Amino acid sequence: MLPEQNSAKRNLRSGLNLIFAQNPVLVTGFALAPAVVGTFTLKNGTGLSLVFAMVTIPVLFLASLLGMLPEKVPQFVRTMACVGLAALMLIPARLLARGIAPNLFDSLGMYFSSMALNSVWLLRAPLCQEKKPIWALWEGVCHTIGFSVCVLAVSAVRELLAYNTLWGHPLSLPAKFPAIAYAFAGFIAVGTAAAVLRWSIDRAHDVAGLVQRKRKKWRVGR
Repeated sequence: MLPEQNSAKRNLRSGLNLIFAQNPVLVTGFALAPAVVGTFTLKNGTGLSLVFAMVTIPVLFLASLLGMLPEKVPQFVRTMACVGLAALMLIPARLLARGIAPNLFDSLGMYFSSMALNSVWLLRAPLCQEKKPIWALWEGVCHTIGFSVCVLAVSAVRELLAYNTLWGHPLSLPAKFPAIAYAFAGFIAVGTAAAVLRWSIDRAHDVAGLVQRKRKKWRVGR
């Protein structure tokens, strides 16, 4: 029972690390462009999250399966297979996301196509070739959660400030700042969120270190 508990704790720590400490937008900046350009309404943020999930998770899973092939299969063949799957997944992703955010693709422009080559899977796919498929799926899910947490939070704040709405429903706020919907404000919003996340991670490390020191003192005192 104890090994299973330790394994679950390691999985949880690994997942939280991918979601927060290695957030694909706020920390590593792998998916920065679409998060800046398309996150001016909550519907857009939801659509972006859906597209990211439908591209990243299947590609990382495929990368793990390709890692089981004989070593004589060239790396460029494995990479091209991942690129092909990512491009194909954009088709159903667009159809599904269009039902949520009809204006998403007009606002993203060329950045929508770049979702097929987002830096998250480009950098993580070679590493996933050395992992089991279930671990690759877990990593894809965690990266998706990290991306979604960021874009949904930024989208909600920008929509509230720019349009005084949330999910298209009007709210009675005292002021409106339409400029928040522009791309330059997206950089400011994402940068602010990154600073807040970095501060929160540092404080969490401080608290964890303090708790660990207290435990050591308590054990020595016994």
